[in-house]
Amino acid sequence: MKYFPNLVESLQKTNNDNFIVCDFSPPKSGISKSMELATLIHPDMFSVSYNPGRSVKMNPVFASFWIQDETDISSVFTLSTKDMNKQALQGLLLGAQMLGLTSVIFVMGDTPSVNSISTTVALELTKKMNQGVDFANNKLEYPTNFCIGSTFDISRNWDEEVILTQRKIHAGSDFLFAQAQFDILKVEQFLEYYRKSIGTYIDIPILWGVQMMMKGSKAFTSIPDHIEHDLRESRSSVDITLDIIKQYNNCNIDSFYLLPPFFKNGRRDYALAEELISSLIYK
Repeated sequence: MKYFPNLVESLQKTNNDNFIVCDFSPPKSGISKSMELATLIHPDMFSVSYNPGRSVKMNPVFASFWIQDETDISSVFTLSTKDMNKQALQGLLLGAQMLGLTSVIFVMGDTPSVNSISTTVALELTKKMNQGVDFANNKLEYPTNFCIGSTFDISRNWDEEVILTQRKIHAGSDFLFAQAQFDILKVEQFLEYYRKSIGTYIDIPILWGVQMMMKGSKAFTSIPDHIEHDLRESRSSVDITLDIIKQYNNCNIDSFYLLPPFFKNGRRDYALAEELISSLIYK
């Protein structure tokens, strides 16, 4: 089986000015034809989300495997710990290992169940699997070798987010995805706030979320007035996003988690995401 580099390895090897991990939403289907939209995009890596919109969708482990097999581009798969107990999580990770997946990112998700585990626990359990033992400290036949990630959100209370982010790093995070937002000034402010609070900067790679917008599309955070104005004036979504990335670049940030435009009905504009990626590559 071909080896696909994990996220940190890919970051270290890239020759591109900007490293782009593109979000991909798995289909409400178990038919491979439903996955063909992924072949339209050529990012540095994919990131397959976990049942967005609280609907039943293809498990991201299998969607990530299909993407790697069909596009020859490495994929990060997302798992929501709200739906997992320790045994179920580790069994699924062993299956992901067999399929040649190398990077996983954990999120809590919506409304955890009574038996669900926290993101921090999932990080610790995966780190133990990399060391060759399961949740009950029984030895695995072969250790795993996952590059492990988690998320943070600077739109939340900073004191709480700093503490939680530090816990995730100590629990085993090799990288972080920052939830998309539009105020680049806050990025620098948060990083400095973290340093003053903890005594050190975040020392693992961060992929900063960038949400592409177009008329009628949705966002997970408030949209600034100047972007609302640009959309009303029919300014190109690609140009708007390129401006956001340029602002990040001016702060010496060049690693991104790209969210293609998404709409209330679940539709996503992957062709527009590919147009942006091409613009960055051939600028």
